[in-house]
Amino acid sequence: MTVLLEQESAARRATPSSIFGTSSIFGWIMVLPALSLFALFILVPFIQTLVYSLYKFGLTSPTKQFVGFSHYLEIVQDDVFWIAFENNIIIAITGIILQIGVGLLLAAILDRGIKRGKSVISAIIFMPIVISTIAIGLLWRLVFDPNTGMIEELFFNMGWSTPMRGWLGDPDIALYAIIFVGFWQYTGFMMIILLAAMQGIPRELYEAAKLDGAGPILSFFNVTLPELRNVLIVCVLITVISAFKVFDLVYVLTSGGPGNSTQVMGSYIVQNAFTIGRMGYANAVSVVLLVIALGLGIVQLRTSRRDR
Repeated sequence: MTVLLEQESAARRATPSSIFGTSSIFGWIMVLPALSLFALFILVPFIQTLVYSLYKFGLTSPTKQFVGFSHYLEIVQDDVFWIAFENNIIIAITGIILQIGVGLLLAAILDRGIKRGKSVISAIIFMPIVISTIAIGLLWRLVFDPNTGMIEELFFNMGWSTPMRGWLGDPDIALYAIIFVGFWQYTGFMMIILLAAMQGIPRELYEAAKLDGAGPILSFFNVTLPELRNVLIVCVLITVISAFKVFDLVYVLTSGGPGNSTQVMGSYIVQNAFTIGRMGYANAVSVVLLVIALGLGIVQLRTSRRDR
């Protein structure tokens, strides 16, 4: 009986090798469709973008002129590029402060301060993230409309003055209007992440802090925040990466205007490629954006591995 069991076990172990040669070949065959899609939609476009950034050509140009690294040298001296880069940084910093800060506050209130209706309140706050960004942009364009917008009507009824060129037409205000819309959309997402992390904190820690005389505020700073350190780092990285990838919301609300005041790297790439017709330069800006995104992605991977 023992001999028969050993023979059956050996036959099962030999099955992958008898069909595919080795188990490793079987593994490669299983991941081949995913690798093919990765090569087709990511690797090949990346190589093309890198190569095209060395050429000068338009969207319908029959020929391409090799210019080497002149586009990258031009980027260094391009004032609009640095405006776009600065706007991405401003969006990232304000996103960290507003989205994570308010999300953390809402998560703490839902976790410790509200006993009933948590699911309904969480769903309402989380709802904007599941709506298409294009739809949100169109919705808020109506809200910010200088003639019939809800905000304009509210300020008029309160007797407050409003920008003469509108909320999205004033170069000093337009970017912060976009930041507010992003805050409205993504705060619920941060809240859900932080709330899930808070609910994983052992209740014994809060009970021990209560025995030591700590109230809700001291417990938050001495128990909740230290336990959320790793999750907060991940939230910061997600927010920064999203800030550098932002495009659709800016494009729908202002298209980078007025006067490039709300230009971001994503909208600047589209403007150069499809409006100005400088495809080579747009590819060079795309490579710079890709390097930034890869750097942030590496930081996120290293942070997540260190937290395990």
